[in-house]
Amino acid sequence: MEIHRDRASRRLWLSQHSYVKRVMEKFNMDNAKPVPYASAAGCLMYAMVCTRPNLAHVVSVSDHSIRGYVDADYVGDLNDRRSTTGYVFTLGGGPICWKSMIQSLVALSTTESEYMAMVEVAKESLWLTSLVKELGIQQGGVQLYCDSQSAIYLAKNQVYHARTKHIDMRFHKIRELVSSGKLLLEKVHTSENAADTSENAENMLTKLVTI
Repeated sequence: MEIHRDRASRRLWLSQHSYVKRVMEKFNMDNAKPVPYASAAGCLMYAMVCTRPNLAHVVSVSDHSIRGYVDADYVGDLNDRRSTTGYVFTLGGGPICWKSMIQSLVALSTTESEYMAMVEVAKESLWLTSLVKELGIQQGGVQLYCDSQSAIYLAKNQVYHARTKHIDMRFHKIRELVSSGKLLLEKVHTSENAADTSENAENMLTKLVTI
């Protein structure tokens, strides 16, 4: 691990240049020639369609797990100060279900708005799990990604305290799903959250649409 510092621009960053170089040398890739990746993939796709269906089979069964992404803004509705929930589910890397909706209650903190959003996604995950099961796809716990560490902690922690005791009991259903393994929560960086609410995000599922 290398640490670089640019005093003029007041920047500090990490680098693993030496490590990557050693890895390339270890696998004899340090003198490798450039490969036209897109062209090679296209050639394989042609073979897959014509005479090599086994390639298509390998790709099609590589990942059939359901993954969910959830996010929420905070009091974004200027009329009643309610927050907006946004989520998207993927199967095999492609989106299969998504939604953006105003929350039913006014959240008192960003943690609470994210927590209520996670509950909505948890309910949808139960339905999707039943659906893919009818299609013959066995699904374990649904992986749910959220960029709020405090909301994840609240869902995993069964302890009630002063700052959360006012939250409606029905929103704590997610704790049961997490403890039973039906829902697997994981922190994801905001830039990697498909349901991100930031202004620069490509998927602004929690932004209100003015008609």
